[in-house]
Amino acid sequence: MKKKIINCIGIFALPAVLFVFFSLICDGFGMHTLRIVISQSLIPTLMGLAMAPVMLCGLMDFSAGARVILGAAVGGVMGGWMGVPGFLLGCIIGAFIGGFVIAFLYRYLKIPSMVVSMGVVLVMEVVSFKLSEVAGSASSIRFTDEMIRIGTWPMNVVLVIAAGIIYYIIQYKTSLGCQIMACGNDEVMLGNMGVNTDRLKFIAFALSGIFCAFGAVVQSCYSGQVTVSIGMVSMSMTFKPMMGVLIGMQLLKLVNNMPLMIFVGELTISIIFNGFIAMGFTDNLQNIILGVFLLLVLGVSGNTENIAEYRRKQAVRRQAGSA
Repeated sequence: MKKKIINCIGIFALPAVLFVFFSLICDGFGMHTLRIVISQSLIPTLMGLAMAPVMLCGLMDFSAGARVILGAAVGGVMGGWMGVPGFLLGCIIGAFIGGFVIAFLYRYLKIPSMVVSMGVVLVMEVVSFKLSEVAGSASSIRFTDEMIRIGTWPMNVVLVIAAGIIYYIIQYKTSLGCQIMACGNDEVMLGNMGVNTDRLKFIAFALSGIFCAFGAVVQSCYSGQVTVSIGMVSMSMTFKPMMGVLIGMQLLKLVNNMPLMIFVGELTISIIFNGFIAMGFTDNLQNIILGVFLLLVLGVSGNTENIAEYRRKQAVRRQAGSA
């Protein structure tokens, strides 16, 4: 129990140290920006929760951003017809439609997940753009004050906590969650045990729609409008959530709580980039750092076993040398 408490404290040490570091070196960064930092980590956290089941199955999904935008677009149109109930229902419908389309195409057409997600992104962006025209604008969708109040501070925190609880129950309290984690570790063995892995991946894509719906609500309420673009622009929304998931996977060794680890990863990234803004870094420089950071995270997460094996060999050599 004592070790678990120490590990729980330890996982928040990195974001805490980074926050103090940027507070000391930047006049525009400090406790007055804490709410902004947390708020900017919430949408990537929800998108990370959407991407996690798919990534745990060993697949890649770049469509989470497009599905969030599609959910917000459908919510905006239905909200104009039916008010707040229509807004919520539209966010759910739009997010789930994208997830089911990708799941169907991946399972039955046997197209690689990365190719499927990129193709669907193009289609969903065009659909979202057409919906924005229906809502009265060709580039953005605006929401009423009643809709915005659903996901503004501190309700956005409540929504993220609710999504985290749902994710925790699915992954740790159901056989489906155990199978999803096992699929990424050894899909062949799982198939030999009688589990239909194709069906499991279909469900993982479909489940991600739950968290894309949460993301659509919070995204819509964050600034009161959602900008709709075409040309795979929404793909850029997935990079920070992806890094948060990869960081979370590494932190699972300390505390086995995936939604909490994803939040810690996204909070860390949010602190870093808000610190860069306070230091006056340009967008181009931030994008370069984001790219390098993404490569480092992917490199470390993809070579965990090799790194562990190298450390084991080094330990054996030291013991042999001292003997």
